[in-house]
Amino acid sequence: MFKARMRFAKEGRAKYISHLDLMHTMQRAMARCQMPLWFTEGFNQHAYVSVALPLSTGYSGEYEFLDFNLLSENVPINAVEALNAVFPEGLRAIEIYPLADGGMPLRDIAWSKYRITWSFADGVPADFAENVNKLFAQPTVEIVKRSKRGEKTVNMRELMNGFALTEQDGQVIAEVVTAAGNNNMSPEYLTRAIAQYLPQYEISCAAYHRLCVYNDKMQAFR
Repeated sequence: MFKARMRFAKEGRAKYISHLDLMHTMQRAMARCQMPLWFTEGFNQHAYVSVALPLSTGYSGEYEFLDFNLLSENVPINAVEALNAVFPEGLRAIEIYPLADGGMPLRDIAWSKYRITWSFADGVPADFAENVNKLFAQPTVEIVKRSKRGEKTVNMRELMNGFALTEQDGQVIAEVVTAAGNNNMSPEYLTRAIAQYLPQYEISCAAYHRLCVYNDKMQAFR
């Protein structure tokens, strides 16, 4: 048995698959392509599969990771192609490799890069991008952050590492790096901050897509 890691994309309709259903989908797909998964022993046998930093339901991403155990001594030939042949629409395997081949510990994850797309019912307001840039250029932008431990007011600027805006096809697209791991901040808080500090703008739709994941040195996670 050895530990392997898959980098995959979750896009399109697949972004509505919940985390639990994603785990079941992964196991079924691996069974269909005869991936030699390792199962626990005992009465209730199950495969060990674990997603690093699971996406919220409704979010898409192209830099997602699944750790699992294999019975074989190496990754099967054409494993990526075999999985993609049985994956449902929107799931796509990108690479599979042994964790011994330079895989980073999950505890090293510190930052996530997202693309946020904001849409408006009547087109982009003329000064929206300018005022949003001013808002997130301030050293302090306080917002109430919710977690399992309750609520607390935080300076979200301390949980951001880079922010850029562009406008195209009647939408505003932001690329932002937010804290991940133990001090995670969802990109949804940027939308909430705009509603709180710039209430004159009504965003009709916000979409979130993860582009990359980094360690604390801003090296791409692998």
